[in-house]
Amino acid sequence: MIKIPRQVLEEGKNYRTKVEELKKGQIEPERFKPYRVAMGIYEQRDNDTYMVRTRIPSGVTNLSQLKKISELAKEYSHGYIHFTTRQDIQFHKVSLDDTVNIVEGLLEAGIITKGTGGNTARNVGCSPLSGAAKDEVFDVTPYALATTEYTLNDPTVFNLPRKYKIAYSNTPEDTGNATIADLGFVAKIKNGKKGFEVYGAGGFGAGPIVSVKLYDFIPASEVLYHVQAMKELFENEGDRINKHKARIRFIRKRLGEAGFKAKYLETLQQVKNEKRLDVFFNNSNPSKPIGKPKKNSNPLVFAQRNEGLYAVYIHPKNGNLNVDNLEQIIDFAADLDYEPTVRLTNTQGFFVRDLTGEHAEELLQLIAPFTSPFDVDNSIACAGAATCKLGLGLSQNLLTAIRHRFANVDEEIKRQLPKIFISGCPNSCGQHHKGEIGLFGKAKRVEDGLIPMYSVLFGGAVGVEKAVLGTEYGAVPTKKIPDFLYRLADFKRETGISDFAEFVARETEGIKSLIHDYSGIESEAENPELYYDFGSEEKFSLKGRGPGECSAGVLDVIKLDISNAHTHLSEYGTTKESSKLYDASVSAARALLILQGVDTTKDRLIFKEFINHFVDTGYVTENIKDVINELLDYKLGDVDNLERHYEDVKYLVGKVNQMFESLNPKLEITLSKESVNEYGEVGHHQDKDLSVNIIDLTGVKCPINFVKAKIELEKINSQETLGFKLDHGEPIKNVPKSLEAEGHEIIKIDDNYDGCNLLVVRKV
Repeated sequence: MIKIPRQVLEEGKNYRTKVEELKKGQIEPERFKPYRVAMGIYEQRDNDTYMVRTRIPSGVTNLSQLKKISELAKEYSHGYIHFTTRQDIQFHKVSLDDTVNIVEGLLEAGIITKGTGGNTARNVGCSPLSGAAKDEVFDVTPYALATTEYTLNDPTVFNLPRKYKIAYSNTPEDTGNATIADLGFVAKIKNGKKGFEVYGAGGFGAGPIVSVKLYDFIPASEVLYHVQAMKELFENEGDRINKHKARIRFIRKRLGEAGFKAKYLETLQQVKNEKRLDVFFNNSNPSKPIGKPKKNSNPLVFAQRNEGLYAVYIHPKNGNLNVDNLEQIIDFAADLDYEPTVRLTNTQGFFVRDLTGEHAEELLQLIAPFTSPFDVDNSIACAGAATCKLGLGLSQNLLTAIRHRFANVDEEIKRQLPKIFISGCPNSCGQHHKGEIGLFGKAKRVEDGLIPMYSVLFGGAVGVEKAVLGTEYGAVPTKKIPDFLYRLADFKRETGISDFAEFVARETEGIKSLIHDYSGIESEAENPELYYDFGSEEKFSLKGRGPGECSAGVLDVIKLDISNAHTHLSEYGTTKESSKLYDASVSAARALLILQGVDTTKDRLIFKEFINHFVDTGYVTENIKDVINELLDYKLGDVDNLERHYEDVKYLVGKVNQMFESLNPKLEITLSKESVNEYGEVGHHQDKDLSVNIIDLTGVKCPINFVKAKIELEKINSQETLGFKLDHGEPIKNVPKSLEAEGHEIIKIDDNYDGCNLLVVRKV
């Protein structure tokens, strides 16, 4: 288990306070959203209930934690829990008030939810049989848990451009998904020493791509250097503006593979120069693999490395387990004269490990009503449109229909198909890209309306030197998918080819022909069922679909406050109500405080912290302190109106907006700090006759420097002046001419300003 940082525990305890502030109207829902999403709490499709995601570090849990989870689900989540593809457990259809009870209840069992959503390092993946598998290179669990502890102790890791997924695998087969991760480690032995192959910049969803190998071998003690280096590269190069291209793989696509590797190597070296992050564990001379992970007569049972011990795989239907069934398993394990270990998997199930052969057989009988020995029954399906706002298809209902189609067929046919990975939309929460068979939901519009469809992919795989995305072969209407899969299984049986990958390779044309046979779309009069999804009594539509919440983060909060400040300013122009100026000032002052770890609704504290972080540090003129004092006096009733401070408040709002727009990828303010000349005017100055705000464009090449100068000029009023620092050569030669051609007036060019050139421009 891991040691949870005090700050993370405190945030869990403070969640109740945030919910109370929301209910009292002290904070807006838009401001609350990034906070709850970072706590792993997502609004579901009905807009009235929530999902709560636990953090089960690398899938490592125990019976007492499972008992607590079961109790909470029984009381607050309709008696069900859901196992995810990232080795977590989720509660669904929870009321807002009960999300508080679940978060607090989980803390009692040493379980947190912080970092299971939002723009942060997510649960660290780990091979679920690590420490027990016969074929493992060595147990990678300690390194995965050390990575979790390290990331949780870094406050900046909760404020990344998007999510950051790390994984560890104990064999080249990659049961931890390291070869498709943002950062992946695959166990390896070199010269008798433990180490890892390192992979990075992979992932599914938009722009899917398998990871690129970054290092053939690193000592096991160096993993945290790589965790930190990838995080810093992400901070420096990630796109915080376009959330659809904010993942690490898009940095790789932008820089190119060679450029990405070079940048990674450079960042890694900087980290090694600045930090000491070595981690060491016992077993520096690991034992060699002793065999392959052979399945017993029952494919749910795996013989472990230690002779006479077994692991049993449990796969609840659709990953959804009734807590009555869970408690049967817990009670069974608790009655043993030893405590077995439990590991959650990335296939919506879990292992009970370290069982004797006799107890493994007893557990198999216990789980038989809700776990099938056939791969097709144990397929993976995301939550889908039943609860997810991004979902197109009812993916879990589709999997239920597939199981029903195969329920009474000959077992020889059922054995023909591997696990199917089903996503309700292209976002790949069901990991359809990695499956030997993958399906993802889509909608097609025809004359009679919308048809729910699934694209069919074959050939996906993970693993060293074999990771590949599945290839799309075509699309089939949802209602025809079960029959299509049955015919596919029968086709494979007829060929006599046992290996599914070989079957797809040898029978590609026959498979394409089969998809063509099932892809036809009849009119509603001919086949009305096609226009309905499984389990739905309404015709298929996109009703209830909306933006997802995964990417909600601090930028959304900042934008909300700045937008509110501008709105209040505008309202003052119409109403002349001083309260509008006060509200604009509070919103502006609060906007960037979240970057400093300050999130409060108390006005006096907001202004105090704003002065500490932005006035005393030089970003905002000292004169604003007097304005803030009058604002507080107005709030107390000691000042009648704020009319004379309209320009001051306008300046404050504008300055905060400039600081926001100057943020670099690491969310550091790059706006030049202010100075005050002897006349009390704000800005940098070279003499008594001139005082301007200055934008630093040194290092920016033509014509981008001209474009940035235009953008900055758009932020000020006509006849106001602005300064630009420009490099010698082409920049100072071209930018003044270009701005003059736009109609702006060139006031001054100083070719000896701070080692560069100062260009002062008056806006037209």
